[in-house]
Amino acid sequence: MKTASEEIVHTYNHIYGLSLTDILKGKSIPIFESGNHGTVVHDFTYIDDIVKSCLGALDTAEKSTGSCGKKKGAGQFRIFNLWNTSPVPVLDLVIILEKLLKVKVKRHVMKSPRNGDVPFTHVNISLVQRELSLGINHRRICKGS
Repeated sequence: MKTASEEIVHTYNHIYGLSLTDILKGKSIPIFESGNHGTVVHDFTYIDDIVKSCLGALDTAEKSTGSCGKKKGAGQFRIFNLWNTSPVPVLDLVIILEKLLKVKVKRHVMKSPRNGDVPFTHVNISLVQRELSLGINHRRICKGS
């Protein structure tokens, strides 16, 4: 899983050319806009919420083994949407990074590539709330963070 995650980050960086080190070095970073100069908005996630949700999914999964560890059936297969449920404009996230890193981000605003990301994401997490009962307080990302 770790290797797959690293490959995803590498691929994202390859496609979009974005890296925190670039921001800290004062390099220009691409800020993509959707068609007709629209703002790209994403439903970002806190890593703590992902970890809690993964552990909750493991804790609530049905057992696939019986006594003495003998397999009694297939393991339970569930898919959960794990996001913050509070979409944030990407430009707002850049402003937050500027504040936290104490740097002015050099922005190169450009149209999103055809193979790029969707212009808006917002996730329904009702299944997670119903099945995992974790009491996760999804934190909102805001300019005052």
